[in-house]
Amino acid sequence: MFAEVLAHAAIVTVIQGLDVSFHLYPLMAIPLYAYYLYCYCDKKAFIKTAVGMGGITLIILAAVITFVETAGTVYEITGMHVLSDTEITILRGVNIVFAMVMIVTFVVIFYTEVMNLLTRLRETNEQLNFIATHDALTGLSNRHSLWKYFENLEQLGSSYCIVMGDLDDFKKINDTYGHDCGDIVLKSVSKIILDSAKAGDMACRWGGEEILLVMLGEREECLARLSEVKKRINELDITHEGKSVKVSMTFGFADSAEKENILVESGEVEKNGLRTRADSHSEFDSLISVVDKRLYVGKRSGKNVIISNQSA
Repeated sequence: MFAEVLAHAAIVTVIQGLDVSFHLYPLMAIPLYAYYLYCYCDKKAFIKTAVGMGGITLIILAAVITFVETAGTVYEITGMHVLSDTEITILRGVNIVFAMVMIVTFVVIFYTEVMNLLTRLRETNEQLNFIATHDALTGLSNRHSLWKYFENLEQLGSSYCIVMGDLDDFKKINDTYGHDCGDIVLKSVSKIILDSAKAGDMACRWGGEEILLVMLGEREECLARLSEVKKRINELDITHEGKSVKVSMTFGFADSAEKENILVESGEVEKNGLRTRADSHSEFDSLISVVDKRLYVGKRSGKNVIISNQSA
C-alpha cells in the first residue's frame, strides 16, 4: 500500500510538477503506516521497516524533485497540455486538504489509542494495588494496608472502635466438611462484614479465621452495628452436601476512648500523660492486643458472644 502511494505521488509529480502538491502524499502516509507497524510488529521489525520506508521515501522524493527542477515536467518536455494556474490551484488545494484530513485523522487515532492505553494502565495499577492490599479469598484488606489506614485514622482524630472476630469451631468445620466448605464460610462471613461496613471503616483478614474490624463512630453505635453483624452471621444458611453448617463468631471489642488507660497499663504512657515509647503503631498494637484478649475471654465463656467489658 505504501509503495503504491509512493509510486503514484512520484509519477504524478514527474508528469505535472511540484505545484500540484502530489509529493505530500507519502509524507502524510508515513505516520499512518508507521503507527500500523508499531501496533503489529515487534520492536526490531518496526525500527527496520520504518527506517527503510523513510529512507526510500526521501531518496525517491529527492530524485523526483531534482528531475523536475532540472529537466522540467513530462508535460513541459513533451509539449503536452500544461496546467493552467486555475487547474494547479484546484489540484493543489484538493491535495493539501486531503493531506490535512489524513494528518488530523492520524492525530485523532493516536490520541484515542494513547487515552485507551492510559485507561488500561490505570485499571491495571488499580488491580495490582487491590491485589497487594487485599486478601485473595475473602476480599478483605490485608495487614499490608492496615498501618497506612491507622496513620490516616489518627490524623482524622475521629472516634472509632476496634473489633477482633474469630469464627467459632472453624477447624471442626474444615475437618468435618472439608476446606472447600471452610472457604465458603469465610467468604460468606466476610461478605456480611463488608456489606455492613460504612464509609471509612476497615475490615482486615488478620490471619486464618480471624478478622479485624475498625468501625468509625461512638461506642454504643458500633456495638449496635456489631450486634447486627453477629445476628446476620448466626442466620447464615450454608448447606454442604446436604448437611446444614452452623456458623457463629466471637468478638472482642474496644473503643478509642480506652486507649489512654490501656497505654498507661502497658507502661507506654505515664499517668501524668508523658509518653515513654508509644507511637501510632504501638498505640494500635495495644488496642489490638486488648481486643484479642477479650476475644479469647469470649471463647472460654461459651463462644458466639461480644466481649466489650473494659475489665475483661
